[in-house]
Amino acid sequence: MPDGIDQTKMLEEYLKTASPGEHHEALEPFAGKFTCVTKMWWGGPGTPASETEGTATREWQLGGRFLQETMSSQMRMPQADGTMKAVPFSGLGMIGYNNFRNMYEGVWGDSMGTQMLTYNGAASPDKKKFTYYGTMDEPMLKVTARYVKYVSTIIDENTHTFEVYDLHAAENYKVMEITYKRVK
Repeated sequence: MPDGIDQTKMLEEYLKTASPGEHHEALEPFAGKFTCVTKMWWGGPGTPASETEGTATREWQLGGRFLQETMSSQMRMPQADGTMKAVPFSGLGMIGYNNFRNMYEGVWGDSMGTQMLTYNGAASPDKKKFTYYGTMDEPMLKVTARYVKYVSTIIDENTHTFEVYDLHAAENYKVMEITYKRVK
């Protein structure tokens, strides 16, 4: 340890960045069990949406530092003959607030690919809208690191949405929306 370093102050600073706080509490409306309706716009905004239903559970992990989501659903996928087929879908994600970097951070993986999606962002001042940015590979188009925006919006105490925008295509090019309704 270098001379002149106040180890007590250093430990206090560390504990401040290592402990959950108000930003973690802002994620509490997303905790619980939910039914989900997923809409996908395979042809882009303005085209008919493919719709499926599923469930999601979000639980606090590691002493309230991270909110872990498990999702089980179906995804309607385009087939070679032009029809849509429902296929099983499961996903696992985690989100938290990084006190040191002063931002929300998340990760997601699912049964539709081998990539890990990572993202980070901020909440609106009223903590009702969380906007994150990241990149996503698009194997069907052979595009890597496509920029995406994710927006989680609290509608009321039992409902919230999660939207995905393909920023590579256009600023407001919504490709997916999930509506979560709390199971009582």
